[in-house]
Amino acid sequence: MKPVRTKSDFVKRYRAGEFGNCSPTWDSLEDYLHSGYEGPLHIRNRVAGGPTWYDIRCDAVEVWWWGIIFSGEARETDLYISAMAPTDLTLFQGEVQRGMRGLDLHYTTVAKPMRTALVEESHQVSGAVATALLHHYLDSRSQDWLEYLLETYIDHVIELSTYDVPWGTVPGYNTCFWEVRLY
Repeated sequence: MKPVRTKSDFVKRYRAGEFGNCSPTWDSLEDYLHSGYEGPLHIRNRVAGGPTWYDIRCDAVEVWWWGIIFSGEARETDLYISAMAPTDLTLFQGEVQRGMRGLDLHYTTVAKPMRTALVEESHQVSGAVATALLHHYLDSRSQDWLEYLLETYIDHVIELSTYDVPWGTVPGYNTCFWEVRLY
Protein backbone atom coordinates (compact mmCIF):
# COMPACT_ATOMS: atom_id res chain seq x y z
CA MET A 1 0.00 0.00 0.00
CA LYS A 2 1.12 3.52 -0.63
CA PRO A 3 1.95 5.65 2.41
CA VAL A 4 -0.56 8.12 3.85
CA ARG A 5 1.14 11.46 3.19
CA THR A 6 -1.64 14.00 3.82
CA LYS A 7 -4.74 14.26 5.98
CA SER A 8 -6.92 14.75 2.86
CA ASP A 9 -5.52 11.54 1.36
CA PHE A 10 -6.17 9.77 4.64
CA VAL A 11 -9.81 10.95 4.83
CA LYS A 12 -10.56 9.73 1.30
CA ARG A 13 -9.05 6.32 2.06
CA TYR A 14 -10.69 6.19 5.52
CA ARG A 15 -14.14 6.80 4.04
CA ALA A 16 -13.48 4.01 1.51
CA GLY A 17 -12.85 1.59 4.40
CA GLU A 18 -9.17 0.98 3.66
CA PHE A 19 -8.17 1.08 7.34
CA GLY A 20 -10.87 -1.25 8.69
CA ASN A 21 -13.45 -0.56 11.34
CA CYS A 22 -14.15 3.14 11.64
CA SER A 23 -16.86 5.63 12.45
CA PRO A 24 -19.62 6.09 9.86
CA THR A 25 -18.39 9.13 7.94
CA TRP A 26 -19.76 11.58 5.37
CA ASP A 27 -17.70 13.78 3.05
CA SER A 28 -19.91 16.85 3.37
CA LEU A 29 -22.96 18.27 5.10
CA GLU A 30 -25.04 17.39 2.03
CA ASP A 31 -23.86 13.76 2.11
CA TYR A 32 -24.71 13.55 5.80
CA LEU A 33 -28.18 15.10 5.33
CA HIS A 34 -28.99 12.50 2.64
CA SER A 35 -27.82 9.62 4.85
CA GLY A 36 -30.74 9.53 7.28
CA TYR A 37 -28.38 9.02 10.23
CA GLU A 38 -29.85 10.47 13.43
CA GLY A 39 -27.24 9.90 16.16
CA PRO A 40 -24.77 12.34 17.72
CA LEU A 41 -22.08 13.68 15.41
CA HIS A 42 -18.51 14.89 15.29
CA ILE A 43 -17.43 17.54 12.76
CA ARG A 44 -13.86 16.70 11.78
CA ASN A 45 -11.12 18.55 9.93
CA ARG A 46 -9.03 17.52 6.92
CA VAL A 47 -6.26 19.82 8.18
CA ALA A 48 -3.79 17.88 10.35
CA GLY A 49 -4.07 19.13 13.93
CA GLY A 50 -7.00 21.37 13.01
CA PRO A 51 -9.96 21.91 15.33
CA THR A 52 -12.68 19.31 15.70
CA TRP A 53 -16.14 19.60 17.24
CA TYR A 54 -17.70 16.82 19.35
CA ASP A 55 -21.14 15.72 20.55
CA ILE A 56 -23.27 17.62 18.05
CA ARG A 57 -26.94 16.68 17.93
CA CYS A 58 -28.16 15.74 14.47
CA ASP A 59 -30.81 18.49 14.58
CA ALA A 60 -28.07 21.08 15.21
CA VAL A 61 -25.43 19.94 12.72
CA GLU A 62 -26.37 22.48 10.04
CA VAL A 63 -26.11 25.38 12.50
CA TRP A 64 -22.73 24.10 13.71
CA TRP A 65 -21.43 23.47 10.17
CA TRP A 66 -22.29 26.92 8.86
CA GLY A 67 -21.27 28.60 12.12
CA ILE A 68 -17.79 27.06 11.85
CA ILE A 69 -17.44 28.19 8.25
CA PHE A 70 -18.84 31.72 8.70
CA SER A 71 -16.75 32.28 11.83
CA GLY A 72 -13.60 31.46 9.83
CA GLU A 73 -12.63 28.52 12.07
CA ALA A 74 -12.43 26.24 9.02
CA ARG A 75 -13.17 26.18 5.30
CA GLU A 76 -16.08 24.10 4.05
CA THR A 77 -13.75 21.97 1.92
CA ASP A 78 -11.74 21.08 5.06
CA LEU A 79 -14.70 19.70 7.00
CA TYR A 80 -16.32 16.30 7.08
CA ILE A 81 -18.73 14.56 9.46
CA SER A 82 -18.50 11.33 11.45
CA ALA A 83 -20.86 9.62 13.83
CA MET A 84 -19.85 10.38 17.40
CA ALA A 85 -18.31 7.36 19.06
CA PRO A 86 -19.75 6.15 22.38
CA THR A 87 -17.00 7.89 24.37
CA ASP A 88 -18.69 7.07 27.68
CA LEU A 89 -17.98 3.39 26.87
CA THR A 90 -14.30 3.94 26.08
CA LEU A 91 -12.00 1.41 27.71
CA PHE A 92 -8.70 2.32 26.09
CA GLN A 93 -7.39 4.61 23.34
CA GLY A 94 -4.21 5.98 21.92
CA GLU A 95 -1.55 5.83 19.24
CA VAL A 96 0.66 2.85 18.44
CA GLN A 97 3.61 2.38 16.09
CA ARG A 98 6.53 0.04 15.61
CA GLY A 99 9.66 1.29 17.36
CA MET A 100 13.17 0.20 18.21
CA ARG A 101 11.93 -1.96 21.14
CA GLY A 102 8.82 -3.43 19.53
CA LEU A 103 5.60 -1.47 19.76
CA ASP A 104 5.52 2.07 21.13
CA LEU A 105 2.18 3.01 22.66
CA HIS A 106 0.93 6.39 23.88
CA TYR A 107 -2.41 5.68 25.57
CA THR A 108 -5.12 6.65 28.02
CA THR A 109 -8.06 4.96 29.71
CA VAL A 110 -9.96 8.24 30.21
CA ALA A 111 -13.45 7.94 28.71
CA LYS A 112 -13.52 11.21 26.75
CA PRO A 113 -12.71 12.14 23.15
CA MET A 114 -9.10 11.15 22.52
CA ARG A 115 -7.57 14.62 22.24
CA THR A 116 -9.06 15.64 25.58
CA ALA A 117 -8.36 12.29 27.23
CA LEU A 118 -4.67 12.21 26.27
CA VAL A 119 -4.17 15.70 27.71
CA GLU A 120 -5.97 14.77 30.93
CA GLU A 121 -4.00 11.56 31.51
CA SER A 122 -1.66 9.59 29.29
CA HIS A 123 1.05 6.98 29.51
CA GLN A 124 3.91 5.92 27.25
CA VAL A 125 4.98 2.24 27.14
CA SER A 126 6.95 0.04 24.76
CA GLY A 127 7.68 -3.57 23.93
CA ALA A 128 6.04 -6.34 25.94
CA VAL A 129 4.04 -3.92 28.09
CA ALA A 130 2.53 -2.23 25.01
CA THR A 131 1.72 -5.60 23.46
CA ALA A 132 0.13 -6.87 26.70
CA LEU A 133 -2.09 -3.78 27.02
CA LEU A 134 -3.28 -4.08 23.42
CA HIS A 135 -4.05 -7.80 23.92
CA HIS A 136 -5.91 -7.00 27.14
CA TYR A 137 -8.23 -4.37 25.64
CA LEU A 138 -8.66 -5.19 21.93
CA ASP A 139 -10.84 -8.15 20.96
CA SER A 140 -9.07 -10.77 18.82
CA ARG A 141 -10.48 -9.46 15.52
CA SER A 142 -9.32 -5.93 16.35
CA GLN A 143 -5.88 -7.26 17.37
CA ASP A 144 -5.57 -9.05 14.02
CA TRP A 145 -6.56 -5.92 12.13
CA LEU A 146 -4.12 -3.75 14.09
CA GLU A 147 -1.34 -6.19 13.23
CA TYR A 148 -2.35 -5.98 9.56
CA LEU A 149 -2.24 -2.17 9.68
CA LEU A 150 1.18 -2.15 11.37
CA GLU A 151 2.57 -4.60 8.80
CA THR A 152 0.99 -2.84 5.81
CA TYR A 153 1.69 0.78 6.74
CA ILE A 154 5.35 0.71 7.76
CA ASP A 155 6.53 3.86 9.59
CA HIS A 156 2.94 4.90 10.33
CA VAL A 157 1.14 5.70 13.58
CA ILE A 158 -2.20 3.95 14.11
CA GLU A 159 -4.73 5.87 16.21
CA LEU A 160 -7.44 3.75 17.85
CA SER A 161 -10.19 3.66 20.45
CA THR A 162 -11.53 0.53 22.12
CA TYR A 163 -15.04 0.39 23.56
CA ASP A 164 -16.93 -1.81 25.99
CA VAL A 165 -19.22 -2.81 23.09
CA PRO A 166 -18.69 -3.49 19.39
CA TRP A 167 -19.01 -0.19 17.51
CA GLY A 168 -18.28 1.14 14.03
CA THR A 169 -18.75 0.28 10.37
CA VAL A 170 -17.62 -3.36 10.64
CA PRO A 171 -19.80 -5.50 12.93
CA GLY A 172 -18.13 -7.38 15.76
CA TYR A 173 -15.12 -5.11 16.40
CA ASN A 174 -14.67 -3.34 19.72
CA THR A 175 -11.96 -1.08 18.29
CA CYS A 176 -12.32 1.83 15.89
CA PHE A 177 -9.24 2.83 13.89
CA TRP A 178 -9.34 6.63 13.68
CA GLU A 179 -6.19 7.48 11.80
CA VAL A 180 -3.20 6.03 9.98
CA ARG A 181 -0.42 8.55 9.34
CA LEU A 182 3.31 8.70 8.73
CA TYR A 183 5.35 9.54 11.79
